[in-house]
Amino acid sequence: MEDPEPVTQQLVRVFIDNGTFCPGFQFLPGGQLQPTVTALFRRAMELGVQPNYFALWMIAPFRDLAGNRPVDHLTTDPAPLLRALENHRWRYN
Repeated sequence: MEDPEPVTQQLVRVFIDNGTFCPGFQFLPGGQLQPTVTALFRRAMELGVQPNYFALWMIAPFRDLAGNRPVDHLTTDPAPLLRALENHRWRYN
């Protein structure tokens, strides 16, 4: 049986100056990780998206989502979020 991915690799962490922060949007009310966020973050890491940019993407409105933010769609079908993530033009300049 394959070992599950460590929780520390599943957590979205934002790095600001010397601090590390974990945005609340990735947690369910009981403190467990939100499965849709975990799946999106895993795919973002595969695409080479930096964690800070992923966190910003999660809370910004996007045309691909009819002007809504990805966090507004966490309890619905994750397919549109995955498409929006993959279609986003990631630039770090």
